[in-house]
Amino acid sequence: MTGWLWIKLGTMAGALALVSVASSTGVTESRGDQARLSAPARAADPNVIDFSGLRDIRFGASMSGLESTGVVSTADPACGPTFTDIKAASPVFEGDQLVLIWAHAPLRTPEGVMVGTSVDDVKRAYPSAIALTPPAGSYTFPALLVPGAGDRAYLLLHDQGVVQKLIVGYERHVRLLFETGFGAC
Repeated sequence: MTGWLWIKLGTMAGALALVSVASSTGVTESRGDQARLSAPARAADPNVIDFSGLRDIRFGASMSGLESTGVVSTADPACGPTFTDIKAASPVFEGDQLVLIWAHAPLRTPEGVMVGTSVDDVKRAYPSAIALTPPAGSYTFPALLVPGAGDRAYLLLHDQGVVQKLIVGYERHVRLLFETGFGAC
């Protein structure tokens, strides 16, 4: 990993302990249908996050560019940059590049999946989701990984019943988050 990692942890304090103890060894995945989802057309709804990003914020955007336009603030150094007008989302940067967004309710995918959605509903919305099982003895939530267009993915951490965390971004980075705790303060 190059550069510094910045995120806004916000309400994710519990996820730190749950995610950061995972290791890349012992993580298993179970694949259903291998088809990757394509990026749906961007909805006009400001609460929809997809494989491209959130509103006019795109994955891969530079932190310096987002800061210069007032979209991101680095004024509170507690855990990293924050979105200035989107309290339900927390950006994660690797170096100067936006690589992940933690999405809290009311933010949702175009298929209506959000924190609080049942795992059964997630599986119906994304039949090709890959089940990720954390290593034995870890405190990490199990997850569903939804590969998207190109190199993007949704990571849905759940408690076997409902989605507890929704993270969207580059597939490499959502896998790092699940396996090593990347993106948690």
